[in-house]
Parts: sequence; C-alpha cells; structure tokens
Amino acid sequence: MSNATPELAPPVCVDGEVLENRWITPVTKVMKIHAPDVAPGMQPGQFVNLETTKTLVPMLRRPMSIHKVVKHQGIASGFCVLYDVIGPGTQNLSEMTPGTKISFVGPLGNMITVPETARRATIIAGGVGIGPVKFVAESLQERGMRDITVVYGARDADHSVPVHEAMPDGCRPLLCTDDGSVGRKGFVTSWTEELIERNRLTPGDYVFTCGPHAMFKAVRDLLGKHGIAAEAATEEFMGCGFGVCFGCPLYQRQPDGQVEMKLCCVDGCLFPLDTLVFEGELEDGVSA
Repeated sequence: MSNATPELAPPVCVDGEVLENRWITPVTKVMKIHAPDVAPGMQPGQFVNLETTKTLVPMLRRPMSIHKVVKHQGIASGFCVLYDVIGPGTQNLSEMTPGTKISFVGPLGNMITVPETARRATIIAGGVGIGPVKFVAESLQERGMRDITVVYGARDADHSVPVHEAMPDGCRPLLCTDDGSVGRKGFVTSWTEELIERNRLTPGDYVFTCGPHAMFKAVRDLLGKHGIAAEAATEEFMGCGFGVCFGCPLYQRQPDGQVEMKLCCVDGCLFPLDTLVFEGELEDGVSA
C-alpha cells in the first residue's frame, strides 16, 4: 500500500457549474459541481469555500468538505459537497439549479496522512461531519485498504445520511442516533469503545474523525486511554479560507507543552486529534 504524498495543487478562485443539487435527507443535500480544471488536484481531507450569493448578504462564503471527486472516463471532472440546510447561506445553495454558475475557492487545506504500516481504518463521524467520509474512504480503498469501519452518529432519522450516500461500498457501517431512530441509541463513543474492546481498533490503525467539538473531545479522551492516534478534520467557521481574515482560529498543544493558536484553513483543516485544545481547556499563556 503506497503512502506517497502528492504535491497539493494551489488553491484558485474559479467558476464551476452546478450539475445536480438533490435532497438525500429532509435537511441534507448533495451538490455536484463541474470543475474540470480544478478537480484533478483535489485530495482527500481538503475543502472548498463556496460563494452562496452575488449579493452582500450573506457576504461570507461557506466552507465545505469535498465529499467526492467525480470522474468521467477515469478523469476527474468535478466534485460533490454534502451540506445541511440550516441558514441563509446554505438556503441559497439549496435553491441553486443545474446550470447555475457557482464561484468557489479551492482546493484548500491539507490532506490525510496514512501510516505506511496501517492495514485497517476506522472513520468516526458526527452530524454533518459525514461530509468528507466518502472521499477519504475511497482514497483508502484505492491504497489497497479493505478493512474500513465507519462509525457514524446523527441527531435522528431526518439528519442521518443513508449509508450508500455516506460511504463507498465495502465499508462496515456502525450507526447510531441520539434518539435511536437509526442504528443504536447513543453516541459514536459507544461503538468506538466496543471496537476497542473487541480488538477491532488498536494502535497502528488509521483513524480519521470529523464532527463537532464535543465529539472530538470525547473521542480524543477515549482513544488516548488506549494509545490510539487519530487525525481530525476540524470544521471552524471561516471567511476567506486562505489565512487572511483570521476568522477560523483553534488551539493546538505543541511538543513543548505550550498551546498555540492555529488557523483551521491554512494550518489544517486536518490536525492530530490529541493535540487539539478546546474551550474550557485553555490555560493562560496561549501564543498567537
């Protein structure tokens, strides 16, 4: 299984064309965008920053994980994003029809780093954090990895993305919801703890996780007890996406123990999960 890291394509601002924009749950849509000049350089774990309107409100673009790269005759010609419709920006996105031109900046951020020795993977996603999972899992399969488990938690059935939309064939889905309407009732930590107990998740496996801060904290603390490393795709709100606006700060503990402020867009959005420091954990003396 090759672990060669390709050189990341520089981000550009371009116009794509909406090819498809369909509901996959009562609150979630998948948008397919034709962008043949940019799509070949997209790597798993990266994101794009989408313009939602040509007016001033809402002014800021919306960062979206790359859900899937679309290929035509084996050549990347576009990409998909998965998003919940929750505010004016995503409402505008939801109303775009095929043929609409959409401006975006991308590809942005770093890409996944898979240890050469890893032979299986666990992907842990919460809520709209399911967005990048399909692209990540497909890339792992292309590397020759066949043992991939996806632990996915959502609020309820209306917010739970169907398995065939969330991940490629060949993955082992373990589902849960807050109310038990899909999968078991509970949180992703329940499934994760069971995997550890059954020796299905051990140090040396590749672990990718994406979701809200509360989930990150719980997963970090659980994995940390067992010496299991993970890579976290953080989802901070951002404006520019390339380090100018300083609108997406987060905090990371350095090897010397000091906590430094980082930017999700240019320093990430992927970080080692055990280095992230969240609200309520900050101490005095944070360095910018």
